Amino acid sequence: MVLEPQLIETLRDLECLGKQLAGEEVLAVDTEADSLHHYFPKVCLIQISTNQETFVIDPLAIRTMDVLRPLFGSQKIKKVFHGADYDLRSLFRDFSIEVKNLFDTMVASQFIDKKELSLAGVLNERFGILLSKKYQRANWSKRPLSHKMLLYAAHDTAHLIRLYRELEQELRFKGRLSWVEEECKRLSVECTLGANGQNRGGSLTHFISPKTQPRNTPLFKRFKGAGKMEPRDLAILENLLLFRERRAMQEDRPPFRLFANHVIEKLVRTKPTDREALRKVPGLPADFMKRYADGVLKAIRSGLELLADRLPSFPKTRSPSRSPKKQVRLRRLKAWREQKASQLALEPGLVCNNALLEALAEAHPKDPDELGAIPRMKNWQRETFGHEIVDVLREIW
Repeated sequence: MVLEPQLIETLRDLECLGKQLAGEEVLAVDTEADSLHHYFPKVCLIQISTNQETFVIDPLAIRTMDVLRPLFGSQKIKKVFHGADYDLRSLFRDFSIEVKNLFDTMVASQFIDKKELSLAGVLNERFGILLSKKYQRANWSKRPLSHKMLLYAAHDTAHLIRLYRELEQELRFKGRLSWVEEECKRLSVECTLGANGQNRGGSLTHFISPKTQPRNTPLFKRFKGAGKMEPRDLAILENLLLFRERRAMQEDRPPFRLFANHVIEKLVRTKPTDREALRKVPGLPADFMKRYADGVLKAIRSGLELLADRLPSFPKTRSPSRSPKKQVRLRRLKAWREQKASQLALEPGLVCNNALLEALAEAHPKDPDELGAIPRMKNWQRETFGHEIVDVLREIW
């Protein structure tokens, strides 16, 4: 493997590369984005490795990635990622690229009972390769890119094909290759269907403006600890989150770069209504008073003045049915899962997650054929554990 990457900065070079890669059986892929530095994230680099070479594609210079769409969509070419979720969503959001015939080496590592799942950890453990973390939080949208940054990006894919072949062999030996293949296929589909909205290229994006968010999806639902807050505090919290979100959009910066969640928590708790009180809140960023004081104070006052009958409340999720018989079934299923996970040397959640156990306890299937009607159950789980699950539940009919 040649670690010196070839930088692709023109459409002509990308078209030539597309023709070259069309003949490959396996491609290793990664992306670099600028989500830590901008409100509207974008893919800034696409790294692709073959068995012999590594290419670093600059989408900011070329603009259109249409050449890559048939490559990523081909069922004949295996695409190897590590921790593919964010990459898949980003590629679809920015370029309408769908990835088919995916192999995620992080998912594969989970099914071989590997506790260390980061790429750096896996490569170090298996091959003694040390990956630098120097540019992990770099702003990849800045140009020109240094040679060291290009090398850093190239290393993320340069060893993936070797890792893929080793993992595939181990999974096949353990009889779990089909499990991982199904997981990867589901991941690819879910990351495509999970996008919404429009982006600069006309493809789909995950972003929804706070101004256009449905009324039943307040921002505080995603704020840790909001479920324990009183209605008045929730009103203030929502106003502060909306203010920060809109300012972040205007400045094209991630919201946390303006001021962090722990600052918002302090503001909700102390509720300052004037500049003097606001200055006394500990932990404010250096430029906070100059840039955000007026908007924050307005958000807090608005929350304090909101009429009682208009105060929000945190949506309560309905607890699943807890009939005595179902609880017995659930306990039996959890005991079976723990035993099975121990036998297979896997995390219990991989064997069957809690949501699936709840669904099984509720449905109480009496025959393996009935398992096909349970949406949360995957084919490999049904084929591998179906009879055992039914036997566990049969004991408590």
